[in-house]
Amino acid sequence: MMRIFCAIGLSGALALSACSSSSGTNSDSGVGGSTGDAGTDAVADAGPALVTVSGTAAPHALTKALDPTNDFSMINVAVVDPAIVIANPTAPPLAGGALTTTGCPATGCPWSFDNVNVSGISLGLVGILDDARTTGRLWVKTGTGAGSSAFINTIKVSHAPITNVPLFAVSVATEGALATFAAGALSDTTLVPGQLTARGFMIGTVVSKLSQGPLPVAGATVTTTDARVNIIYPTADFSGVGTSTSANGSFLVVPKPTANPTAIVATWTVTAPSGDTRVWPALTAGSTPGTAFVILFAANETP
Repeated sequence: MMRIFCAIGLSGALALSACSSSSGTNSDSGVGGSTGDAGTDAVADAGPALVTVSGTAAPHALTKALDPTNDFSMINVAVVDPAIVIANPTAPPLAGGALTTTGCPATGCPWSFDNVNVSGISLGLVGILDDARTTGRLWVKTGTGAGSSAFINTIKVSHAPITNVPLFAVSVATEGALATFAAGALSDTTLVPGQLTARGFMIGTVVSKLSQGPLPVAGATVTTTDARVNIIYPTADFSGVGTSTSANGSFLVVPKPTANPTAIVATWTVTAPSGDTRVWPALTAGSTPGTAFVILFAANETP
């Protein structure tokens, strides 16, 4: 199995970067969650929920290790309704534009969109980073959860801005390394560089409560309602695989081979390590063919 060097703790670093940049405005980093109708009548009375959505964009921590000199430029940023893009991948985003990548701070390149209409969202809000190059692409189209459906329902009522949303980009070289790693872990000879993206894959991290840092959680397991995927738990240095998250809290979701890849949207549940009393919310998330998806599972603040 191919070893991915320098990956120790990187998913933990990603979690720290992503969650510490959040003001707590969005309650989780999944595509969705509960799809309750709280506030529906109030939304109807108040008219469209037009809000500001802003955050930062940066290469994923794995890319920073595997592909540190890659050119993070010519990147487009957008926010989308996942239900719409699952049905039509070429549908226009809720808002989008070119990302300014010159002179960015270490925390990432800032982006912001005004008057984003979140009224029709049912699954949640997703941010997208994509390579603007038409040839010689360096970056995989990458989605990051920007708020669950339950959280967006509160925004429909309050019209409060959605701020400090961290988005991450996965490079083509990183996808290739992960594809080779997953091929060895799954004994899947069809997983060559480019195939993870073709199927649509996920990079996940399980972390502690946001108020505690947060820190990556070892010994957690993730299950899903969809049998079309494999879940891989890389060891801390990506030299092998385990049966639960390692010290970096990370896992990979790889769709099983099929002649016609389709979007996979499912409920994901975290089981705590043995003796751990923390609880993680179930999230609705997934990916579409041609896209990577980054998801962070943070433990509930209570109990």
